[in-house]
Amino acid sequence: MRRFDTVVLPTGDRARITLPDSTAHGDIVVYLHGRSGSEASLDEPDRAALRDALLAAGYLLASPAMHGDAWGNRTAQDDLVALDAWLDAYGYTGRRFLLGESMGAGAAANALRLGEIPVAGVVMIAPSLSLTAVWDRGEAGRESLTSAYELAPDGADVAERTHAWDPIRHDARRYRRAPILVFASAEDRIAALHTVTGPWVAAVRTAGLPVDLVRVRGGHVSDDHIRPGEVVGFFDRLAGRGISEP
Repeated sequence: MRRFDTVVLPTGDRARITLPDSTAHGDIVVYLHGRSGSEASLDEPDRAALRDALLAAGYLLASPAMHGDAWGNRTAQDDLVALDAWLDAYGYTGRRFLLGESMGAGAAANALRLGEIPVAGVVMIAPSLSLTAVWDRGEAGRESLTSAYELAPDGADVAERTHAWDPIRHDARRYRRAPILVFASAEDRIAALHTVTGPWVAAVRTAGLPVDLVRVRGGHVSDDHIRPGEVVGFFDRLAGRGISEP
C-alpha cells in the first residue's frame, strides 16, 4: 500500500491518507479516532485488521487528527470539511463513509446533523454519545472536554455549552439521511448502552433513519467491537457491491 504520511489541511489539522493497492471503485472511509487518538490510530496493532480489511476491499482511508480531543466541536467539523475539500481537489471523489470510534462517533453524529460533507453511511464503534456523561464520569476526558467547549472549571455550564453538540440531545430529524451501523456492549462502562447508546438509536429510528444496533461483548472498544468483515460488508452493501468476505 502507498501512504501520504502527513497531509496538512488548511485548518492546520493533520490527516493520514492511505491508498489501497486497487482503487477500482474509488470509495473512501474517513476514520474518526477516539479520545487520546490521532490520525495514526487506525495503524495501531488492535486496529490493523480493520485497516487491512478496508484496504483489501479497495477503500481509500482518510484519518484526520481533528485537532486531538475536540469532542466533535466546531473545530473538528471544520477539519472534516477541509479534509473533504482536499480529497476532491486531489481527485478522490468516491462515496464518503464515516467510521467513528468512541469520541469519533460523536463527531460523526455532528457531521450528520450539520450536513456539511457528503456521507453515504456511518459505522459507530463503542460510540461516546453523551458529553455530559463524559463530564460526570470525572475521567481524563473531563480536561479535554473543558478545553474543547471552554467550560467553567466546575463544569456548571457543561449542559448549556455542549447542548448543540451533544448527540444524545440532538433532534435526529435534522440528521442527514444515511444508514448507520452501531456496535455497542452492555458491559461498556464508558459508552453506556442502556442509558446513552440505546436511547440514541431509538431516537434515530423514531426519526425514520435506518440504523442497526449490533450488541457485542466486552468493555470499551473491546476486541469484539472490532469486526472487520461486518464493517466492510456494510459499506459494500451500501455501495451496491454485495457482501465482502471477512
